[in-house]
Amino acid sequence: MRAKRGAEMPIDTSGIEPGKLPSVKNRARERGSAIIEFAVTSIAFLAFLFGIIDTGRAIYVYEFVTYAARAGARWAMVRGSQCSALNPNAWCEPASSATTGATAADIQTYVRTLNLPGIQASALTVNQTSTFVWPATGAGCNSTTINSPGCPVQVQVSYPYQSTIPFFRITTLTLRASSEMVISQ
Repeated sequence: MRAKRGAEMPIDTSGIEPGKLPSVKNRARERGSAIIEFAVTSIAFLAFLFGIIDTGRAIYVYEFVTYAARAGARWAMVRGSQCSALNPNAWCEPASSATTGATAADIQTYVRTLNLPGIQASALTVNQTSTFVWPATGAGCNSTTINSPGCPVQVQVSYPYQSTIPFFRITTLTLRASSEMVISQ
């Protein structure tokens, strides 16, 4: 049996209490609340996602800061005050420090020329005072022989890290790394 065109089909409502049938207004309200729920959850999800990405960036930059400290200490440990005396054929650059050893300024210049990806070289700060570069601890090390073989050289590097999470301004985080090695030449 076919229903006539325009005729309503009967709906069995015997098991539903009167007033509990969903109306058009209720469905429209539910649709509007779904949009709000989506907006709130998507903002929370995106904030979480950008936080993960920014944390990864911070770890990436910290790894290069530690590499810069390690490379600076390695560079300075073979350029002590005895570099040219122990190895006459060695290339103890810079030429001005061939007999006196590398200075704190020489170490900073070297570290800034490493061209580390994702790091602005001009923002890298390497310790400037000689008391931190050469702590004068160890056998036979004093304030006059701080740059001699057997004495330690310590390089401390810091870098200001700026977060890039949208809509959140986190203060600049200073990433620091330190490396200490014993001067060999």
